[in-house]
Amino acid sequence: MTLNDLFQYQDKFQAKRRDTLLMVLTVFTVISGIYGMNQVIEDLKGNIDWSKMLEYSVFEYLALFLTFSGIAVSIGLTLREARNGIRSRRKRRYYDKD
Repeated sequence: MTLNDLFQYQDKFQAKRRDTLLMVLTVFTVISGIYGMNQVIEDLKGNIDWSKMLEYSVFEYLALFLTFSGIAVSIGLTLREARNGIRSRRKRRYYDKD
């Protein structure tokens, strides 16, 4: 019974962690996607004129940071999930052989 309670606690704890992470990523994605892209998207089209960014206001720098960090976080999470998926498939194949 104690072991069962520990498993339930662990499941609830992991679920709460996943829910919190999902909420943070959703808010971050919305902010970086809507605010960031709307502020600086025109300057990032085609050939980028980096000298124009020297004239940015504080909010435009914030939007630029949110845009690039949102892209970096998305790429990082995608690569991590792909790696985890490949690892779990390999483990499954290894244990299924036995």
